[in-house]
Amino acid sequence: MKKQLLTASLLALASSLAAPAFARDDGPRFASDLLDTLVAQHAAASRNIADRHASPGPSSAPAAAPASGTPG
Repeated sequence: MKKQLLTASLLALASSLAAPAFARDDGPRFASDLLDTLVAQHAAASRNIADRHASPGPSSAPAAAPASGTPG
């Protein structure tokens, strides 16, 4: 029983000490770059949406009726 308790204690201690080694700390520069990227994507998407509303393309045109001479 004591052996299991000692093993569990050592495992918990090793896990808690190893966690900071794997922690990701990119700092404020990484956050700033990520924010800049998201803002640029948002601006591009907004321009794309505005362009679609300004000039409707063929996808928004009503479907053409089939010619009367075609077999149906």
